[in-house]
Amino acid sequence: MSLVLRVYLLRTRPLWHDEAFTAWIARRSPSDLVATLREDSGPPLFYLLERPFALAAATPASDPLLRLLPLAASLALFAAAGSLPRGESRAWWIALCSGFTLVNIYAAEARAYALLALACLGVFLFGVVARETPRNLVALFAAAVSALWLHYLAIFAIAAGFLLAVAARRARAALVLVVSGATFVPWLPVLARQPAAALSWVREAPLETVLGFLSALGGMGRVPAPFGPTPPRAAFIATALVGAILVVVLGLASRGDPSVRAASLFVLVTLGLAFGASLGRPIAFAGRSEMAVLPVWMWGLAKAAPGRFAARVGAGLAAGLGLAATFLVSAGPHPLSVNDAAVMRVAKLSRRGDVLLAGPGFYLPALLVAERGSMPARVASIPPGDAAHPGWFVAAPFGPAEEAALEHAMSEVGPAARVFLLLPPAQDTPGIMRVLFSRGTVRELARQPDGVLLVWSPGAPDASDQTGSRRAS
Repeated sequence: MSLVLRVYLLRTRPLWHDEAFTAWIARRSPSDLVATLREDSGPPLFYLLERPFALAAATPASDPLLRLLPLAASLALFAAAGSLPRGESRAWWIALCSGFTLVNIYAAEARAYALLALACLGVFLFGVVARETPRNLVALFAAAVSALWLHYLAIFAIAAGFLLAVAARRARAALVLVVSGATFVPWLPVLARQPAAALSWVREAPLETVLGFLSALGGMGRVPAPFGPTPPRAAFIATALVGAILVVVLGLASRGDPSVRAASLFVLVTLGLAFGASLGRPIAFAGRSEMAVLPVWMWGLAKAAPGRFAARVGAGLAAGLGLAATFLVSAGPHPLSVNDAAVMRVAKLSRRGDVLLAGPGFYLPALLVAERGSMPARVASIPPGDAAHPGWFVAAPFGPAEEAALEHAMSEVGPAARVFLLLPPAQDTPGIMRVLFSRGTVRELARQPDGVLLVWSPGAPDASDQTGSRRAS
């Protein structure tokens, strides 16, 4: 059932904004990719791995190809059953890997979280649990380096693994983690210069973050809106309660099982470090941050379940509720976003010589459609600075700089060409309209709560145009 739901989500859900960024940036050359990431998103490894899939995904119909790598990573988690004792623990591992909602939905998303989960599980198993053989230490190095170059959240997981290795007097494992961290040093200046505005959307009360973490540990977690219908608030609270109970249950089980204690500490230290760091700058965001540690949490549950009634009941509730939430998300509608639908409309209406000025939220999907060869109009961002970081934007009111960019675009088009504007309603300002009405014809093609589509032409409107127009006075 879990595999069916993952494949269904992979095939039916349209790309959302962050996945569109993956599709766009993974098509860049390695040098351009790295240059872009200096202003946008995280380390480059995931996008480099996605490059062949992005090049193959030339149309929206082939977008599911972008999710094959995360799906493969999520399926590779099942192989970790071999690290658990034979019998009941392995059966619980399979059930938990199949049930947890965030593991299931991130298996069908073209972002780094499924690969991060697999790499951080490797850091835990080879750095904290497995014997320090040369082979295991090499595997630890590979897992740690991969995790760091996949996502910034891995920094907290590597720190947790290092602390646990030191506490357990695993000197060689601790040394390998230090050497692994050293490979990431060249990227630290990029991390330090990441614009604060790139995470300006991460705003939530600390209590909501904690509840989200507990809900994820209880099987569900906060489901990000782009995946589909959000499960009921009651289910969120119920799984948060299950998660809180499981923290206590694993704490009690830790007394008799050092490996369960290590798994619990790895999870809690990692999430605690992320939460603490986010007090200074938003980092921890419930519904994604947990992916760095969820497999380790499930491993601890699977190890603790045999012979412990409370652990079995808690694990069963977490897996069952998580699978039910996955089904709810999968079965719900997954329509094309307003932004994508508007961009596709411009692609059909425009012709060569036209210009599309795409505002915040519209620029990235328009850029992707243009690079795939389906947008006749030339695409430019408004405000112009968004072109340096297509993956994020700040929807501030437009001012003189945006008005000047619009006027420049109007002056560049030929007498038979047009300028399309796709803007959030808040950016449809009197100043923008004043520039548009300074000469030529303005038509409003669509207006919805999420966006406004306007078209300007320097001459009179076509007689065949049925969209309506207003003539500049």
